[in-house]
Amino acid sequence: MTQHRGILDYGGYTDQPVRLQFCKAGTTTYTTVKTVYTSSTGTLTTTVPASEDGYWRWNFAGTSTTPAAKSTADYVDVQ
Repeated sequence: MTQHRGILDYGGYTDQPVRLQFCKAGTTTYTTVKTVYTSSTGTLTTTVPASEDGYWRWNFAGTSTTPAAKSTADYVDVQ
């Protein structure tokens, strides 16, 4: 984080491992499908096939200075 004339500028957290997790519909346990590393701007992107209904979320384990965080899960209905 840097400050310029009273405006805070937050930079993305680069090269950090973030787990993409899946929870099958009707269950409560998430499993890690893939680990993706944040880009030079702190963004995440990946592609995985969805073969059954369920919830997908990102899970960041945290660091010594940044707490762990989980995204809100998105439900995918496979047709």
